[in-house]
Amino acid sequence: MNSLKYIFILLFGLIVIPSCYEDSLEELNIDPTQLSDVEMRLILPEVLTQAAYNKGATPGRAAGIIMQQFEGFDAQQVQYTTYVFGTDAFNNYWRFGMYAGVLRSCSVLLDKATEEGATFYSGVAKTIMASEYGLLTSFFGYIPFSEALKGTENLKPAYDTQEAVYNGVLAMLDDAINDLSSGSGYVGGDLIYDGDAAAWRATAYALKARYQMHLQKKNGSAANDVLATLSNTFGSLADQPTFTFGTAQTDNYSLAKFGIERPSTLIIGQFFADLMTDDPRQSAYMFTDGTTWFYHDAANADLVWGKDNAAIPLISYVEVKMLEAEALARTGGDASAALGDAIEASMIQAGIEEGFDDYVAANSDLSGLSQEEQVAKIMEEAYKAYYGYAFHETWSNFRRTGYPAITPNPDGSNGFNPSGAVPRRFIYPASEQQTNLANLEAAQAAQSGALLDVSVWAFE
Repeated sequence: MNSLKYIFILLFGLIVIPSCYEDSLEELNIDPTQLSDVEMRLILPEVLTQAAYNKGATPGRAAGIIMQQFEGFDAQQVQYTTYVFGTDAFNNYWRFGMYAGVLRSCSVLLDKATEEGATFYSGVAKTIMASEYGLLTSFFGYIPFSEALKGTENLKPAYDTQEAVYNGVLAMLDDAINDLSSGSGYVGGDLIYDGDAAAWRATAYALKARYQMHLQKKNGSAANDVLATLSNTFGSLADQPTFTFGTAQTDNYSLAKFGIERPSTLIIGQFFADLMTDDPRQSAYMFTDGTTWFYHDAANADLVWGKDNAAIPLISYVEVKMLEAEALARTGGDASAALGDAIEASMIQAGIEEGFDDYVAANSDLSGLSQEEQVAKIMEEAYKAYYGYAFHETWSNFRRTGYPAITPNPDGSNGFNPSGAVPRRFIYPASEQQTNLANLEAAQAAQSGALLDVSVWAFE
């Protein structure tokens, strides 16, 4: 019996003591200076900051170059002006701006909010995530969506069709709207609406209208859908979701940061400068030395989109009214008033306080025009009004309508853009070639090679 007792004690020690030892090691290996968990109120500011910062980052500037609001004056921007976008052009945006950036942060926020039943945070997370996925698919076509953001569970996510992504985006916005109907659990971190769930719900509706209009060529009822959706969104500039950057080099707007770090490599395109000649907003967008037009000057606080502390809308009241005007034009309604409201709001947003009434009256009158002519006029005004913060929508508008009618760069034919046409998409980044090659090649094959001159599905 004694020998059995000793054997039992020995086995107990062999089993339990190492287990306790391992637990002790795990505790010792926890670095008390590193956060192991982050509160929702601390995640949300990063989500909002990155989403706003992306507006003027590489894809925004690239879309501005393609749409001839910018042109390269030096360095890499000159290549972009002739449609030479290599596979390295969008690496940082794809990896750190989106999948390991705002999308990943939204996913973490959503998981925590779901676990805690905080519908305010889950609603906002879904709103921002849907918006960013919508932009990403408009840029690239097929993208990782249903299998994305799984971490080590799936390091090589398959690409979803663009149709599936848009359907997912609209469904996610509907879920966000539902969550925000209650909007419970707010404890801080909302740098835009300070916890106003109803305001975020209105924002989700505005974004839903944007992506419904993206599908205008695929959905015959899109214009009617947009009008119905817009009846639930915000109704003034004061109510739009605006993120205001700071004046320090570490927290300024991405367009200003680029102007500081790479001075005079990017300038205003001549086509855009000429179009703005008689427009009251010209001085708020650009200045000239008599030969060249510039978008950035650190000493010029009047450059509303080129200054450090720019106030960037995630989606603007201007866009809401432009969407309304287009939807009315496409359904046989009178779009003049909505277009006039959009132009006036753009003037005020640009800091123009007076002297624009004649411009608004002259450029919002759509009487006597055919539907095609009305759409062309609305797209031209949106082109002017979206400068600085919604380059992505200017490019989307052009790709689905053909307006404004810009002429391709005569030197724009290259291996990535064989036809020399105005680019219809971005090139997939090199990082996907290195880490997810099989799925990337399948997506490219399904999209006729996915070169710059191959249209994405929604805008075919």
